[in-house]
Amino acid sequence: MQSLGVGSITPLHVFLLGLFAFLCAVDELWLVLGVFTPLISGVVTGLVIGDPLTGLIVGSLLQFIFTGLAAIGGGTVPDPATGTIAAVVIASVAGLKPEAAVALALPIGYLTMNIEIGVRSFCAVFSHWADREIERGNFDRLPLINMLGLVPWGLSRAVPVWALLGAVAVNPEGVKAFIESLSVIKIGPLTVKLWDALGVAGGVLPALGVAIMMRMMLSRLTLGYFVLGFVLAAYLKLNLLPIALIGASLALTQYMLSYRDMLEGLRGQQAPAEPKGTATRKDFLRWLVRSFFLQSSWNYERMQGTGFAHTMLEIEKKLRKDPEELKSWMRMHNEFYNTNPWLHNLVYGMVISLEEQGADLETVRGVKTALMGPVAGLGDSIMWFVVIPVSFLIGASLGSQGNFAGPILSLLICFPVAMAVRYYSLVYGYRYGLSLAEVLRGEVLKVFREAVTAFAMAVVGGIAALYVKARAPLVVATVDSQQIQLQFILDQIMPSLLPLAFTLFAYWLIKYKNVSYGKAAIILFLTALLLGVLGILG
Repeated sequence: MQSLGVGSITPLHVFLLGLFAFLCAVDELWLVLGVFTPLISGVVTGLVIGDPLTGLIVGSLLQFIFTGLAAIGGGTVPDPATGTIAAVVIASVAGLKPEAAVALALPIGYLTMNIEIGVRSFCAVFSHWADREIERGNFDRLPLINMLGLVPWGLSRAVPVWALLGAVAVNPEGVKAFIESLSVIKIGPLTVKLWDALGVAGGVLPALGVAIMMRMMLSRLTLGYFVLGFVLAAYLKLNLLPIALIGASLALTQYMLSYRDMLEGLRGQQAPAEPKGTATRKDFLRWLVRSFFLQSSWNYERMQGTGFAHTMLEIEKKLRKDPEELKSWMRMHNEFYNTNPWLHNLVYGMVISLEEQGADLETVRGVKTALMGPVAGLGDSIMWFVVIPVSFLIGASLGSQGNFAGPILSLLICFPVAMAVRYYSLVYGYRYGLSLAEVLRGEVLKVFREAVTAFAMAVVGGIAALYVKARAPLVVATVDSQQIQLQFILDQIMPSLLPLAFTLFAYWLIKYKNVSYGKAAIILFLTALLLGVLGILG
């Protein structure tokens, strides 16, 4: 599909898109709406410049590529929002096909990632600043210090967007001329249609997103679900929504039957007794809002520590009337802390409840330290690798066809689920306290995690068949004046064979050769680009 094109952008567009990139960084830290995802950031960019269809399609295609790339445990990944914003604008201004523009997003995302690494180190100054203010007894400055951490994070996204799009706004004709000059390149006897070849490479890149999801979740237990999703898409031509529904139904049925005896046995067990908490719904909602600020000053040294101190300030001021005692507790909360930002509220609720019941400082420190890992493992596997990707992949499957219901559907799925996870983990963490810690190590959550992983693999199998674009138009024979293309032969063997081959190739690279995601993206991109240049893929 060809871009509709806007011809040029104005300084106002540049300013607004840089500001939007700043907000994407904030949303990526607070994890409220998901506007940092390619699907949503692409649509917003298109709306700002007056070409929403290009934004929708480019954002949808990039959603498949960036799926599975999550900055968990202190890791860094190419930034999806800045790459998407730039790709949408360049596609629209230069009239590029969305598939070709997609290839431009990764290098821009990698540039922002490297800037972000510096920001992650720099933001330790906010934790040290908080240390000093705690020692001085200026506790009320902690919220401001934590929130100021958003500034370098936001600028790490806004500045590259302002710089790149500023150049496009200043000389749009130059950008067009440069891109047109690359349309056809002569290399000796070979004529290369570069943007067509880039479009081929861009169509193959979603294989990396699929491979990353497979690396996280593929096992002997879930392999059958991957095959199921692939078959439903390749042979029956179902889109992702019915595949997701079928996968969810089968996973629920299978795991309920497999673990029926264990689950029925649990019904007879006595529920954990509620602690004597006095929190009201109003308290929970207030704490819920504060929990969004956990990662505002995230840094390599303390990670979420200063954010935790910010969220606990109200509680500590209520419970600790002695200034020296308050200092001790705030020092402890400003120490290193890192877990999944959604399920963190389990720990948050437990800590509030324990402190209200009179737990000592070392007990609370021990609970925080002991539960960071289990909560992170559960939350990351469910939220980063199931809820977020599946929600936005379903929307992207519609958006790639030009259907604006796609991003709306994604938000309608993701937002309520994410908010429910945050709210009820806070409530149950508070009400059940340490007794809930045993559940985190029990069999019930293991069964639940296996079921949602199986469901997600069915969706991933469908993506491999539907959205990894690889066709072989190479003519291999002529029979009765009819040209026989390689693709025809491959389709007789199995539909979507080439997409599956590229997906398995990417999976082999990152799983068995331990190639980093960045290097795997380059290898996959260059392989597809070369095959496109040679006319084998098209």
